[in-house]
Formats: sequence, structure tokens, C-alpha cells
Amino acid sequence: MKKLFLLCLLAVAPVSFVHADLKIAVIDLGKTFDSYYKTKEASARIEEKKAAYTKDIQGMVADFQHMQDEAQKLYNSSQDATLSAPARQEKATALQQKKQDLMNMSNKIEERKTEDSNTIKDEIVRRHKEIVDEISKVVSDYSAPQGFDLVLDKSTAAAANGIPIVLYNSSKLIDITADVIAKLNAGAPAGGAAPSGAAPAPAPKQ
Repeated sequence: MKKLFLLCLLAVAPVSFVHADLKIAVIDLGKTFDSYYKTKEASARIEEKKAAYTKDIQGMVADFQHMQDEAQKLYNSSQDATLSAPARQEKATALQQKKQDLMNMSNKIEERKTEDSNTIKDEIVRRHKEIVDEISKVVSDYSAPQGFDLVLDKSTAAAANGIPIVLYNSSKLIDITADVIAKLNAGAPAGGAAPSGAAPAPAPKQ
């Protein structure tokens, strides 16, 4: 409903804005988000966590496979006719315990995968919100002294149909994207900012 209202507002903008004598600017928030050094730092930290989690899971899977090998040996021994009946029974009993251990380990691996996945998702959402909040503050702090009455994000699309909120903007409108990116990255650590082509922190799924 809010997005529909905004689309309707933009539809009558040429008339309303003229009468109100508003000073309007546009910004590409998608580009701004991707170009912010903190986005790249967050992305790097998240990838490091993913790699660490993957390594831990691989270790657990290796242990599981080793247990499977032991279970196979116990099974073979329990079927070995050269062993005495008591010895075969002992191996069969040990095999049953090993099967239970395998089941427990399998459950543990799946639980760990789910836990790690949720941790990563939560961090992505949290960092995304923090970064968007920081960008919004810089946009606000920059726009007020410039006398802008309205700043529109030209990269945003309506969630319902994917149609851009800003269907057209005149070249006469001031684009503050570069200025905002410069202000955001003014505090970047020396040599710490990732190259412009670095992968940004992924946005949370809608």
C-alpha cells in the first residue's frame, strides 16, 4: 500500500513539485551500498566465517566416514565364520552401538549445518540494517545543508512487480550518489578499502 501510494505520488509529481517549489535530488542506493567500504569489510568477515564453518563441518564429516569404516569392519567380523560364536556376538553388539553413534553423529552434523546457516543469515540481516542506517544518516546529513526537500532512490524497485519506483529522472536533477559515497568512505582505513569490484555483503532475502 505504501509503495502504491509512492507510485501515485510520483505520477502527480510534475504538478505537485512545481507548485511546492521543491528541491529534489536522486541517489543510487544500490551503488552506494556496494561501494561503501564497510559493506566490503562485512562481506569479507562473513566469507571468513563461512569458510571456518565449512572447515568444521568437513572435519565432522571426516569423523563420520571414519566411523562408517569402523562399522563396516565390525559387520565383517560379526559375519566371520572363523571367529567363535561369542566373538562374533561381541562384534555384533559393538556394531549396534556403532550404528547408534553414527545416527547421533549424523544428527549432530545436520544440527550444526542449520545452526551455522542461521548464524550467517542473522549476521547478514544485522549488518545490512546497520549499513543502510549509516548510509541513510549520511544522506540526511548531506541533504539538509544542501537544501534538498526530497531525495529519491533511483535504484529501488517496487517489491510487488519489480517496477522501479523512479521511472524517469531528468538530467537536471542533482545526483548525489558520488558525493555520498565519498563521505561514507572518508573514514576508510588506509589501504583497507576493498577494490571497487569486490563482492558486497549479500542483501537479506525478502
